[in-house]
Amino acid sequence: MKKFVFLLVTIVAVLIFTSSRTTISSDSRVGTSAANFTIGNDSVVVTLDQFKGKWVIVNVWSSADAMARIENIRLSKLAARHDGVEQLAVNFDRSKALFDEVVAADSISATNQFFCHHQDRTSFNNNWGTDGTACTFLINGKGVIVAVNPSEQEILAAIK
Repeated sequence: MKKFVFLLVTIVAVLIFTSSRTTISSDSRVGTSAANFTIGNDSVVVTLDQFKGKWVIVNVWSSADAMARIENIRLSKLAARHDGVEQLAVNFDRSKALFDEVVAADSISATNQFFCHHQDRTSFNNNWGTDGTACTFLINGKGVIVAVNPSEQEILAAIK
């Protein structure tokens, strides 16, 4: 009986952890037009639509989620290495001061990092089908979502 319970718990845990990362083929948002949004930081205000014709990586992150923070750093470096690829990092930290501190500590360019104020989060989450947890969208030059939570290899294969 103990072996059965252990096996059942293990299977449930594996399913939970593997399903938390949505893949390219199983996410219903893939193939749909990305919802436009406007967001700004201390130096620039941008809209997603202004990047038509380029690949865009939109990633939602929070410094409270260590893996999301690491992913944001990785995506920032990846976008910087490739012409025609832009990153728009949307941050859901509890305060702008914390966000500014984390961006500086992580040594990433603040140009493409955007703090999403509390009053704008519900609208963003509703338009993008997110719940405020970390996620990444790869959008092609036509404004279509081609991947959700893609790996670096999937991003590189798509942008070729």
